[in-house]
Amino acid sequence: MPSYKWGSLTERQRGIYIRGFLETVSFTLYGHKQPDNEQQAQIFSDWTLCAEREPLARWQTVDWGLGDLDKTAAAQFFDRAPIVCKDSVDKGDKKWRSVWLLKPTEWKSLSLRDRAIYLMAYVETFFAGSERVNDTANVRKLGICIAKAGIEGLISSMEQTKVEWQYPLPWSVSRALGATCKAH
Repeated sequence: MPSYKWGSLTERQRGIYIRGFLETVSFTLYGHKQPDNEQQAQIFSDWTLCAEREPLARWQTVDWGLGDLDKTAAAQFFDRAPIVCKDSVDKGDKKWRSVWLLKPTEWKSLSLRDRAIYLMAYVETFFAGSERVNDTANVRKLGICIAKAGIEGLISSMEQTKVEWQYPLPWSVSRALGATCKAH
């Protein structure tokens, strides 16, 4: 999401995006879990603790103010995470409990535009995370998919995807994104 679009969001809408970022990072970390890896469990539970305790207002897009207008909000939040989450380091419970901030009743009450904001957070977070770990194959696939389908294609797919509420929302968003990309 470019700076001019971020600037047009209300605080509530920015909160939707930030929660999408936090849940998507959790989903991604969970997807790479190795249940017997204690260090990985610590990192995951530290992230969960940070996401649940730190106020959303701590997640700021400072790079745009410094002239770096090409970074997405998600890429900036990845950069800010060590600062925002520093008080959570080594304080997690080492349990594999995912971040779940946006509940079913809220999702169902969101307008289509607000749902699109959450979906944009998912896409940008997944893209920025893939770039950070040099996963060029995923970066390329996602770039091609979104270029062809657009966020509108993902929204349409998400509206047709049955949300599995026993899991946080990114589990269902990933299925909708997969269906969107498979179709293109």
